[in-house]
Order: sequence, then C-alpha cells, then structure tokens
Amino acid sequence: METFVGDTIIIRVDAGIDLSTYDDLYIKFRRPNGTVGHWVAILDPTNNLRMYYLTDTNDLNLAGEWTIQAHAEELNVHLHGKLVTFDVLDPIAETSSPPTTAPPTTPIP
Repeated sequence: METFVGDTIIIRVDAGIDLSTYDDLYIKFRRPNGTVGHWVAILDPTNNLRMYYLTDTNDLNLAGEWTIQAHAEELNVHLHGKLVTFDVLDPIAETSSPPTTAPPTTPIP
C-alpha cells in the first residue's frame, strides 16, 4: 500500500537490539524539503527489538522521499539505527463543486 500526504499510518522500525532497557525511544525523520524532527516512539509489546509511532494527519505533510532512523537513549548512551527511506505521495485533490454534465452553451463554429 502506498502512503499519501495526511495519511495516518503506523511506522515500525526494527532496531536490531533489545530496546526494553532504554528510557527514551524516538524515530527521527528528514522531510523531503530537508527539515528534520522526531516522533516519540513506543516499544512494540510483541517484539522488544521494534519501536513504533502512529502518525496523525499533520505528520506526513509533504510529498516526496522521507528518511527515518531509530534512536534509543539511556543515561550516557545514544544509539542510532539504519537510515530507511519511503515515499509519500500527493493524493488526488478533490474539487469543491461537482463536475458539470451540461452541454456547452457556446456554438461550435
């Protein structure tokens, strides 16, 4: 399934290490325009190697290639996962009025 601007999706990342002992879990991101930020992630209750974040409609706000990275912290320890990219597409724009089905009123020459 493809991801579109404004979608609400679950982003899961596998850190490859047991995350259960880390105090803070984040998914760092780089938007297509180069700006960066992070989301506070939650430890996956079924797999201690994974963390996840449920996006809201404002999170994936730009079409293009996004880069994400797992980040785990505890006292004096900062670990980063591999960089992963995915595409966010523009959805079809809805018009505010329905298309017309009336015949043209201008005569054809």
